[in-house]
Amino acid sequence: MSVDEIPTRTSRAEAVRRFRPDEGKLVVKLPPARAWCGPALVLLGLAYVVLGGADSELTGADARTGLAASSGFGPLGQIYGQWRPDVWPLRAAVSRLVYLLGEPGRPENGAVLWPSAVAGLIAGWLIAHRLIAAGKTTAALLFGFAWFGSGALLGHSGSSGIDFLSGMATIAALDRLVNRRSDWIAGTWASFAFLAGGWPPLVVLALAVIVLGRRDSDFSLKLIAPPVLTAVVWLAWTVQTASAEAAAAALVWPLTQKLAWTLPTSLGSIAAAMASPLTQKPVWAVPLGLFVLGMPLSPFALLLASGPLQRSLKQDGSGIELDWLRIGIASLIGGTIVPGLASASALPALAGLLVAAAAVLEAAWSGGLSPRARRAFFGIALALTVGWVFVAAYATFVMAIVFTYYRPIGVVLAFGSLIVAVLAWRSVETRSARRAVIGMLVLTACLKWLNWGYYTPEWNYRYGQGPWGRAIGQWLLPHWTIHTLHEWPEDLAWAVGRPIRLIHTPQHLAFPETSESRHVLLLESEFVNWPPSAPKLVKVASFEPPHPAGSRRILARTEGELLTPSGRLVSRVPAPE
Repeated sequence: MSVDEIPTRTSRAEAVRRFRPDEGKLVVKLPPARAWCGPALVLLGLAYVVLGGADSELTGADARTGLAASSGFGPLGQIYGQWRPDVWPLRAAVSRLVYLLGEPGRPENGAVLWPSAVAGLIAGWLIAHRLIAAGKTTAALLFGFAWFGSGALLGHSGSSGIDFLSGMATIAALDRLVNRRSDWIAGTWASFAFLAGGWPPLVVLALAVIVLGRRDSDFSLKLIAPPVLTAVVWLAWTVQTASAEAAAAALVWPLTQKLAWTLPTSLGSIAAAMASPLTQKPVWAVPLGLFVLGMPLSPFALLLASGPLQRSLKQDGSGIELDWLRIGIASLIGGTIVPGLASASALPALAGLLVAAAAVLEAAWSGGLSPRARRAFFGIALALTVGWVFVAAYATFVMAIVFTYYRPIGVVLAFGSLIVAVLAWRSVETRSARRAVIGMLVLTACLKWLNWGYYTPEWNYRYGQGPWGRAIGQWLLPHWTIHTLHEWPEDLAWAVGRPIRLIHTPQHLAFPETSESRHVLLLESEFVNWPPSAPKLVKVASFEPPHPAGSRRILARTEGELLTPSGRLVSRVPAPE
């Protein structure tokens, strides 16, 4: 038998392949990155920002916006029956629309938090869309992780000192300017920014026009006319509805925010400065506070100071990253040294910071970093990993051992943090920048998990005024008004969920004269020293203070009838003996 006659064993796959006419392999073609990058960013934003987006209790600026939304529409927000110069109409109107969709007498935190969340999403999507249009899909995805996974967007709270609505409108106008279009659309967005935050956003836009320094992005009639006309209409509306004093107070209010130039004298003063909102920080802490709000990926923006990386971005042709970096630096400087500009400039400055961070991460992913920048990149990634491992280890111990209610959250956090540590270690060991980038993206997911599963509910339980306010509100029907002699904290007033009217003296409680009983919320000392000339009170309930040093709160009411919204008699309160 010859060699040619020896039977050979052929696999089934090879036997089948003989009948294929092309004698080739099956190739699966993925759609181009532009086709799926946009939907991926939408899903990323929904997962990072919308999930648990209305779980936090309202504090500070958010609580003021909520109270203004519960009072009605107007040229300014109304709190305790008084016009507030720091609550502009667009912010209160959008929250008012969401508030009206809720159940009467049950304040939903989403009335304020959902508009802020959507504004943050739109701002991020606009910048990412511009990067995708320039063919930078990898940078757009990395910017999505940096933006939606930042501390500012995870909480999207106005109490941090960021005005998300005016910031979104400002970023939309800046996006047109970066795209070399100083047109009517940019002017319309500038008008929205004015209605949401007053004149400070317009100053940020002016700074951006100056630093861009391009003729096609310069001041034009199309850019200037819409906000000027909007300001004139708003001024006439405010004078007609409120007063000239209210309009003047709103325009001057940003300038009344004093800048603290004092340096820290102790670790306690440093911690207090970093914990305060951007609008209340001393000058030296504003850049640091914005840097912290951009964590965990904001430190990588420092590497854009590398000369070779800047030259490669310039040679790329679009220059979007460098334009946003210039805008971010100008906004940061303006927000630091100009009174009242910190809140309006925070979101554009954060955008510039995180666009720069995304550019560095994209260069690391594609191997475009110089040797020196590459070493610095690994150093930052390793430092972030070490810091996160310490935080995650302590948090896992607390959730798994101390508060066993959070044990599932702690187990998932420990597993995710282990992945981050392994990826960081392997990236340094193998000098693989891509592993480090993936590890940083997993770190943002772990931060979101910790914020949603543990930090937010624990903060609400320990520091939120929601339980205290709801304890007061449960004694009253939704339409019953609570009278008070002084302004209670806005977060407590919002959590009560009932109309609150400020009276100047106890005797004013008798007016207007009706047969209905009136409720009044007092401190214990005010109730004990209630003057005989005022309407007599019947004690309804007493509430312990949130802190031992506080004063007990007393809910009381006058004699008269208690009526439902339909006018049906609930009960009669007898006259006090």
